[in-house]
Amino acid sequence: MAHSKDLGSNLRFNRACPNLIHSRFLCISRLLSPHYLTCRLVLTSSIPSVLHTGDMAPGSMRSVSISHVEGVPGKVYYPLSHDVSPIPQPTGSQVLVKVHAVSVRLLLRNSGLIDCDILISFQLNHRDHFIRQHLYPGTAFHIPLGSDCVGRVVVLGPAVSDSSLLNKRVLIYPARGWASSPAAPESPSFAVLGGTKLYPNGTFAEYILVDSPDLLAECPAHLDDVHAAAVPLAALTAYRAVVTKGEIGAGKTLVVTGAGGGVAIYAIQIAKALGANVFVTAGNEWKLSFAINTLGADGGVLYQDDGWGKKLRGIIKDKVGAEIDAVVDGAGGDVVVQLVGGIKAGGKIVCYGMTTGPKVDVGMAAVLKNIDFRGSTMGSRREFDEVLTLIANAKLQPVVAQVINGLNNMEGAFKTLMATDRAGKIVVTISEESKANM
Repeated sequence: MAHSKDLGSNLRFNRACPNLIHSRFLCISRLLSPHYLTCRLVLTSSIPSVLHTGDMAPGSMRSVSISHVEGVPGKVYYPLSHDVSPIPQPTGSQVLVKVHAVSVRLLLRNSGLIDCDILISFQLNHRDHFIRQHLYPGTAFHIPLGSDCVGRVVVLGPAVSDSSLLNKRVLIYPARGWASSPAAPESPSFAVLGGTKLYPNGTFAEYILVDSPDLLAECPAHLDDVHAAAVPLAALTAYRAVVTKGEIGAGKTLVVTGAGGGVAIYAIQIAKALGANVFVTAGNEWKLSFAINTLGADGGVLYQDDGWGKKLRGIIKDKVGAEIDAVVDGAGGDVVVQLVGGIKAGGKIVCYGMTTGPKVDVGMAAVLKNIDFRGSTMGSRREFDEVLTLIANAKLQPVVAQVINGLNNMEGAFKTLMATDRAGKIVVTISEESKANM
């Protein structure tokens, strides 16, 4: 095992830190402001090969799933299982995708950039945390977790005639059973990739077997692999909530709650790219500052403050002189009560989650204003193409809060996932083969 030295947190970097160029593990613990990152730096002297190690036979791969222990859903927390299995071989129209190592570029003071050789694979979502609590439908054991990754196609099944797919850098549509309907999935067997018996496959692995090339999308060329791995599930969820359900476009006014979360960050970026006025709520001052000064939000408030809804309505009136066209919310709770006075008649509240509890308070005032409450989950294969096109055209840059090295450090990644002092996605790295030149 590689030995590491923790150089401590609260280390402020600038361009006068040449030792960063050779770092093999850079873990960003929090974003303090639009111009600085406070980091924890761990230098590792060596990293074991992901294949052909002493405890793995040639042709084997590693993956991470959960194993069973007794417990009640919501109180149990299933331990992670580090599984070894043969590398699958595609049949029919299947394709095999493998993740590659890249150089990640991290934004530092005054937009200076440094390059660090890291190992890239996939990102964590709160969905993975809910699976470990047995709070997600179809939770299953010894099926790889994970819905997101970026990689390259390495083997084609015999029925795949398009040889141009080989070596193509791709993202995987993180679900199946939803082609194009704007209303809801066409198939009753719709399922999200990772960790369930409903779709027994996942991205927390060194290789992933994809059922069809139709589930693959070419990765936006401007994104390195670290940032590309942070795209699929969160960006798709945000796009559907903002565009399909929220009907937000140029000149519209949108409120996004919980700025700092992965979906909320994409919602802000997408709406600003479309020319909308965007206002936010946030859990602390630095997240609010990040949303305004880095992501381009037009203003916002702290949702812990008493009367935050009235305060936000006043800010919106002063800045744009318009009512709210839509709210994109992942918290639930009192969001309708707080904002109903500022939402225009016939406006929309789009809910993609309820982190404060499984209900939303809706009063008669919302009924009298004909406000639509719209549920929104994930998105279709068509919407996946649409959001990737928008990201490519607008050159949107995903926010990566932390990069963690290696499948063996997955438990630490989960602990960080539940921390509140971060903004953006967590990316976990697994392979240093075939280093890419970015």
